[in-house]
Amino acid sequence: MEKKISIIIPCYNVEAYLDRCFESLIHQTLGFEQIELIFVNDASTDGTLNKLTALESRYPDNIIIINFTENRRQGTARNAALEYASAPYIGYVDSDDWVEPSMFEKMIAAIETHDCDFVECRWDLARDEKHKSPVKKLGKPGYLDLSNTLVKQEFIGVQIGLTALWNKVFKKSFLIENDIFCPEQIRYEDIFFCYLAFLYAKSYYRIDEELYHYFVNPVGTVQSRSQEYQFDKMDIALGFLQTCRERGLTKEYKDAIEWMFLEKYYVYMLWEVFKEFPERSYSCYLQMKETIYELVPDYKTNPYRSFEGNEFDHVMLNLLDYPLDEKTFLGLRDEMLRKMG
Repeated sequence: MEKKISIIIPCYNVEAYLDRCFESLIHQTLGFEQIELIFVNDASTDGTLNKLTALESRYPDNIIIINFTENRRQGTARNAALEYASAPYIGYVDSDDWVEPSMFEKMIAAIETHDCDFVECRWDLARDEKHKSPVKKLGKPGYLDLSNTLVKQEFIGVQIGLTALWNKVFKKSFLIENDIFCPEQIRYEDIFFCYLAFLYAKSYYRIDEELYHYFVNPVGTVQSRSQEYQFDKMDIALGFLQTCRERGLTKEYKDAIEWMFLEKYYVYMLWEVFKEFPERSYSCYLQMKETIYELVPDYKTNPYRSFEGNEFDHVMLNLLDYPLDEKTFLGLRDEMLRKMG
């Protein structure tokens, strides 16, 4: 039977969480017969592969296992799985998370009804099945015609910080035709992927329901804020900017691309440095400033800066405008942490 959706699930040492994730997928109201699950075992060292192999033997018509013998990270896993996907729609689930039973029925109904490039839903942060914290709503629910310049501008302004893959479903043809992929051997690959999708998308639908449960894993990549790999975000932003320029996307989306770069490379990252790497604050600031002056010299006049209307963004960007010595800069940093931290 042809499947409606291929769901890609990277796995690394998730033996303890895999059953919960799988149970939420097998009981989808869409019907499990409509679903193809592509698990990528990223060289796990626990019992993850044994569990996956057992599931594949029970459900050979629904499950594909890709086994890496060396750890290649989520970007490689997601790219490899997309090549195996047979369904017209692509979803992503992290293997320590779980979803509501109606998630993919509702997501596919929306993407088919509105014939849009991708859809997304809301999510919550969950410590377990009973303790969940809803995430603040961002943007109006419903359909957006992203071929409209003003609509696209507002959409990017809202979505710029929402770069998870796991709360979205895409048309496979949209991803393939626009060569939307994950960078490999680097963390935070979903930023790059989603930013390309935001630029290329002509239509979109937002579902105003919390259908995805994001597990707040205390040892997960996102929760380990003070690890050196957090600086991968800067490399991701640089790679995104370079890719957009190589593809000629700056002809149509120059302001949006440069704003997305500024937000991720500088605004969000410098604030993270303030909190998690305070001893490196000034050196990072100088490095970022030099790069921005070289690559995005007209950052002051970017129209998204006024469109955003975010006081925090303005304060952070204003730090670029002056030749601040270290003492003055650190004083400003400490004041910002007191007021906004």
